[in-house]
Amino acid sequence: MKNRFDETKVRNFYYLLAYAFDDEKINFQNDEKFGSEKMKNIYDLFAIVLFIRLKELLQEGMYNEYVEYNEDLPYIKGRLDILKTFRTQTLQIKNRVFCDYEEYSVNNMINQIIKTTIRCLLKNDLLQENKIRLRQLYHTFENIDYIKDPNQILWDNLKFNKLNKKYEVIIKICKYVLKELIHNKEDENETFSHIDDDQKYHALFEKFIRNYLIRYFFNYRDEPINSLNIVTKKMKWMIDEKSKDKTDDRYIPKMHTDITISNTFKPGKVKIIDAKFYSNILSDKGFNGQEAVNINSGNWYQLFSYIMNEKWHLEEKLRDKQIETEVSGILLYASTGEDFQDFEVSVHGNRMGVNVIDFTQEFGNPETAKIDDRTIAGQMKKLAESIYEEIK
Repeated sequence: MKNRFDETKVRNFYYLLAYAFDDEKINFQNDEKFGSEKMKNIYDLFAIVLFIRLKELLQEGMYNEYVEYNEDLPYIKGRLDILKTFRTQTLQIKNRVFCDYEEYSVNNMINQIIKTTIRCLLKNDLLQENKIRLRQLYHTFENIDYIKDPNQILWDNLKFNKLNKKYEVIIKICKYVLKELIHNKEDENETFSHIDDDQKYHALFEKFIRNYLIRYFFNYRDEPINSLNIVTKKMKWMIDEKSKDKTDDRYIPKMHTDITISNTFKPGKVKIIDAKFYSNILSDKGFNGQEAVNINSGNWYQLFSYIMNEKWHLEEKLRDKQIETEVSGILLYASTGEDFQDFEVSVHGNRMGVNVIDFTQEFGNPETAKIDDRTIAGQMKKLAESIYEEIK
């Protein structure tokens, strides 16, 4: 049973990544190739995803792009770098000159990042099932340089266009491996962290929920709903006018929701989702360290603060239109086996609840899932439809 759970967990992590990275190639009707693969751990998962995706891309040939060089040459090529040539005395000593030029090359940053990621995965002893295939893939990049210190990669400088857009998800996966799974970036001494890290899961879970809901309402649903706005929203505190001049708001914590859902046709209704990923949903400590069994108090207070501030701003915005406002919120936890019952209460007239998505279940097919399915797709459908019922 344990092996089955581990494999389900690893497969679900793939879908978590795919939605978080907004992967357009998710296809549940033609997923047999991925579904038949053996995955003992997260490293097998990354090896399989890289192998399958890159094998498809490399059928079109190795990716090329223009690469900028600044080198000393025995002849002028491109633009002469006069300053560097005279500063280094290259012309007098070697009879060479420095030049800036571009070449159409496979040895570009995208291919270097891919090779570096494969190289790091191959060094991990936990990678067993797919090491041979990944090594074959590595040899395909033999004419590509690898990056000795991945920590020096300027990820924000990478630009994607219509020519390299199909590599964007691959690079996001590589970034996750190189930044989140590798602790020590020193060459020859890479060490790997584990999948069971709440912090690494949290951001992914938040993006997964947001992107999944967008796809559900716009693509998966039998009758798509285009009037919903599903965003991350920055909020301002409802500071009283008389105290604004006396307050330096630089010291006040910033507020931004994980997910805020509103309906263009019902401007007075808003649903806030605060997504959390913890190994344990329930805490065994209450007020002043006393023994208790409850959800994290900080999460609950945070959600309440979001609701109250959103309601205040919404009422101010709609005051002249005399539209009633209704703001509610959900603490949405990812469960990895903990027994928990969803609930909802009304606090100062505002509905607050806690829902759980059980990630020990099979993922299922979002396009065919039913509300009563135990699959993740079924649980997400139930959640999405309940949200729509509130704000439609």
